[in-house]
Amino acid sequence: MSTDSSMTGRPGNKLKNFSGVRVLEVRLLFYALLAEAGAITTLLAWERGPAAFLAYLLIHGFAAALMATAMWLWFPRGFRSPRALSWMLTFSLALFVPVLGLVGIVGGVLVGYFLPAPRGPEPFETIPAPQFTPVPVATDRSFRQEDLKTLLLSSKSSTELRLQGMLTVRNMPARATSGVLRETLGDQVDDVRLLAYGILDQKEKALTRQIDRALNLIESATPARLYRLYRRLAELYWELHFQDLVQGDIRALALQRAFDFVERALNENDQDGGMWLLRGRIMMNHEQLEEAWRSFDKALAVGLAPSRVNPWLAELALWRRQYAKVRVLMAEIAEDTQFTNLSASVRYWSAP
Repeated sequence: MSTDSSMTGRPGNKLKNFSGVRVLEVRLLFYALLAEAGAITTLLAWERGPAAFLAYLLIHGFAAALMATAMWLWFPRGFRSPRALSWMLTFSLALFVPVLGLVGIVGGVLVGYFLPAPRGPEPFETIPAPQFTPVPVATDRSFRQEDLKTLLLSSKSSTELRLQGMLTVRNMPARATSGVLRETLGDQVDDVRLLAYGILDQKEKALTRQIDRALNLIESATPARLYRLYRRLAELYWELHFQDLVQGDIRALALQRAFDFVERALNENDQDGGMWLLRGRIMMNHEQLEEAWRSFDKALAVGLAPSRVNPWLAELALWRRQYAKVRVLMAEIAEDTQFTNLSASVRYWSAP
């Protein structure tokens, strides 16, 4: 609530403000009183009739406008906001209450100048801003991915060390850390639980923003651009599922949306091996093994490297207990491939 110095100052300051009325306000008020006297004289002197009443209204309206302007300029600064509405209120009082309106306006201004503003207990109090103490990062200790889960889920480790581990997890791929983060959502330590929730929420919102941007571009996209947008949306919805960032019905919806956009992309370009590979992985999640196998075969047929497709074909063959087929498929993957995490599996299935 805004306050004015003339309303909250000392009595001497109020008298000074009151006595410092400019000449303009006095003149306007004097002219308003003359016009009002003329209006009353016109109403009493003429014979009763519409013409006399209309003349009275015109002169009285002019007097009310002068009076409202004079009194509005006389108001303390805090009484003049909003400007138009405060002036209209003053004009209405002068117009619709010819004599008592003037008395009320003048009396209100005098009360505002001379009486102190009411003081009551404030419902709020000022508190100091909280201080953030960052967790010290130990320079002589690093975390390996395999021992992070043990550290984060151990109630015996110190909170500071667990928070340091959480900050390390934040910079790691969500597909490798979402599981342990979800397990820490039920942790007894508030800081650990809230930090885990914040990390998961941040990663989910980052993907969601990218999805929203791509969806907004679809309506105005050219056919060539439309294919790329379908492909991008299929990958983004798949990442929501693959990185374990959504659960329940939202997870199922993300997987379905990924499949829908894969189908749209393949309708635009059925030679996209990456989309056939993604389609096969989605079919594996739906446990449609035959359809997944056909999709992987199609990915190989359009030119996708065996090193990218064979691991998934081998997994399908393993589910079917076709161990000889697994050995053949894994043997086709060179040990110097970019899939270094498969090197151990390749060596295992290549052993005599």
